[in-house]
Amino acid sequence: GTYMENKYVYYIIFIFSFLLFPIVQDYIRPNYDGANEVLIYLLGVAPNFLPGIGLPALLCVVIPELSKPNSSLFKNRLYWSVGISISGLIANEFITIFTPGRGVFDWNDVLWTLIGAGFFVLIYKRLNRTI
Repeated sequence: GTYMENKYVYYIIFIFSFLLFPIVQDYIRPNYDGANEVLIYLLGVAPNFLPGIGLPALLCVVIPELSKPNSSLFKNRLYWSVGISISGLIANEFITIFTPGRGVFDWNDVLWTLIGAGFFVLIYKRLNRTI
């Protein structure tokens, strides 16, 4: 597929991941009172996994709109999208160390941000038929 064909798919991925984020964060997680440790863990890392997918999807649409088609930024939009996203998301996780009341730093959150970004790369490559 071409960039134009996939443009709306990336918007849908972004919207889905950012709509699901507050549902997990504000409704499912606080109201889950079960004892399934795997589910508790996954609900804990989902707010890092989802933006790991959604933010690069948004940037894959925004970067081509802001750059010239022959520029490095345009040609390498997958790498820029993922790089900018994981840098910001992981920096945000590290900020919790220095900001009281903003949650607790967790290496699992960093890991699942990277896993989310990796999952986005697979989606991108599949949509662009490179795998």
